[in-house]
Amino acid sequence: MIVPAFIMLADLALALPAARSAETATLLTTEFTYTATLPAQPFAHGTIRMWLPLPSDGAWQRVRDLHVDAPGPSRITSEKEYGNRIVYLETPVTNGPMKVVVRFTVDRAISEPLPGSPGTGVNIKRSLLADRNVPLGGRFGEIAAELTRPGQTVAQKARSLFDHVVATMQYDYKKDSPKLGEGDVAFVCDYKKGNCSDLHSYLISLARSLKIPAYLEFGFPISGIPLAEPQPREGAITGYHCWTWFHDPALGWRPLDASDGRRWLDANRPELRDKVFGELVPERSAVAFSRGRDITLEPAQNGPPLNYFIYPYAEVDGAPVKPTWEVRYKLGR
Repeated sequence: MIVPAFIMLADLALALPAARSAETATLLTTEFTYTATLPAQPFAHGTIRMWLPLPSDGAWQRVRDLHVDAPGPSRITSEKEYGNRIVYLETPVTNGPMKVVVRFTVDRAISEPLPGSPGTGVNIKRSLLADRNVPLGGRFGEIAAELTRPGQTVAQKARSLFDHVVATMQYDYKKDSPKLGEGDVAFVCDYKKGNCSDLHSYLISLARSLKIPAYLEFGFPISGIPLAEPQPREGAITGYHCWTWFHDPALGWRPLDASDGRRWLDANRPELRDKVFGELVPERSAVAFSRGRDITLEPAQNGPPLNYFIYPYAEVDGAPVKPTWEVRYKLGR
């Protein structure tokens, strides 16, 4: 019989810019419960390994009151390329389902530019490289060059790319795309429709082709578009959201959300389309979880690198198996 293990971690330090206190900077405080369940494996034997994404402290976010409830010893690790945090569990296979529950509170601050590169968790050089589904140059370099002109600032070029994606790409509300969420830039460029992962991967390909550092960040929203009025105090979250950070040498790392820009335009709210170039809507980015693509976990998984890491991943005797997941939220004070 496996004895459940309960882990309580101390509050983590807040790394908000010195010009603002945590109290004045916080826009949204939310309690989250993230549950991953691996169905029973009646014909398997050996070892179950499970990895769950875990949000990190940063310049715009504090994670506190973290508790992990797991059926066996677990530990917190960090993958090497992006610094994404992970709850890792390794346990013998049992006949029944296995459940891991992670609870934490997030104080989310206004996403003002942060000078320089520290605090983002991503190396500038890495955010200039290609990913498996995000190529550089070629037709994407040509498109990016056509959209911009010599002498523009980085911010002006990024705005041109943002406007291009919002104007020419459609959000796939009906989930018709055969490659929905894969971030396959070559496919998205032709199909001209996708979800936030698809639209932002295309934008990142254009930005990196112009030597503008950019990366994708995944998290969870607590509201759709248009925003719920009033926002329910608690509820279930049905899926991830993601956005892009780009590096402006004059202003530091800045966020943009071209996917939501398209959705705000569809909702007849053009003023919010413009707002999400340079600022994130708190209800749409209530917690930032992980960054980047082609993720090798820590410890490394047996399977190939993950296209992204926002949902739990598990292996039984080295073979991938798919856990179910549930994320619920409750608004704090």
